[in-house]
Amino acid sequence: MELNDVLADWRDYDDAAFRLGIFLGIFPPDQKFSSVKRMFWVDGYPLGDMLVDILDRMAEAGVLLKDENDARYKWNPAPIDLS
Repeated sequence: MELNDVLADWRDYDDAAFRLGIFLGIFPPDQKFSSVKRMFWVDGYPLGDMLVDILDRMAEAGVLLKDENDARYKWNPAPIDLS
């Protein structure tokens, strides 16, 4: 499954970061979110911070859409300007 499929619908920041981690091979595909959720909810977990930072950078680049009010992300269905 491609990342654009995984993030096709709005996902809360922690779920989106977790799914990005699975996609990148950081977490195994059968990893349960409940066993790693603290790294997204508590400040000071470098891995959780990094994955959320990647989502933010992807949103800045126009790859993702970010809902600031609800801290959610989804794939931007509009074509990306690569110029």
